[in-house]
Amino acid sequence: MAPSPLRTSQSHPEITLSRRPPSFRPDSPASLYSDAYSFYQLDSASPSPSGTQFKLDSPGGSSGADSRSNQTSTRSHTPTSTNHTAGRPPVVVIDPPQESKSKAEHYLQLGIKHHEANRLQESALCFEKSAKEGGGCGVGMLMWGLTLRHGWGCRKDEKGGFTWVRKAAEGAVADLERARRSGGSSDLEERGMVKAELVLAIYEVGQCFFHGWGVAKDQKMGVSYYRVAARLGDADAQGDLGFCLANGKGCKKDRKEAAKWYRAAVAQGYSDVGLAWIHKEKFQ
Repeated sequence: MAPSPLRTSQSHPEITLSRRPPSFRPDSPASLYSDAYSFYQLDSASPSPSGTQFKLDSPGGSSGADSRSNQTSTRSHTPTSTNHTAGRPPVVVIDPPQESKSKAEHYLQLGIKHHEANRLQESALCFEKSAKEGGGCGVGMLMWGLTLRHGWGCRKDEKGGFTWVRKAAEGAVADLERARRSGGSSDLEERGMVKAELVLAIYEVGQCFFHGWGVAKDQKMGVSYYRVAARLGDADAQGDLGFCLANGKGCKKDRKEAAKWYRAAVAQGYSDVGLAWIHKEKFQ
């Protein structure tokens, strides 16, 4: 099976990535991508993220629950590992030109191309360089974290993966604060791009907590992160939050609240297979 299309933030418009839900739900040990973030604080009833340096502000929220067993995955799919035969030439990554793009961004784009072509060893090397070269870039850190977490072309390291995913979120918050302090139209655009990058990471931090990938499993914490990303308009997070609310996973079961989030996700292209019930009058 070929790796599914990566979804990255709007800060890299030259990369065309699928925004449609992938083929299976985040129940499986893999997950990917989201976009759009700003400061939100978690509900007082929800556990606040621990071990992270960023603060989240949330418009008051509610808890609830529903089913994603029949859903197709929006963010979760693991590319099949590539077997590199003895006769295969060694991985070669060409140094980027010293132009407008930073080396980190160049390696990010190159890594995505390799990943899409199922050249996972090459993509892993590029994502690592994107995370570390010249201080790294946020999406590169995220992709390197996911690569480690799922063992895409490298040795699986869930703890290291969590560290890099969290670092991507923290870095995006810091960048957003700098852009806010600067002001100006160009900074508004930059803030929009940083917000898009941050939500890529915020969902994945939630996935780590929810599934126990590289950190102690804490479904309540995971749902807290899903809720933040869902309020920011992320379809994948909305769908996952709907599932949790509908089934009482990490929160109090609430099918009406679940239906609301599922409808929001479906409106953005999320698969509605098995979700006919969310349109019933009693769940409106």
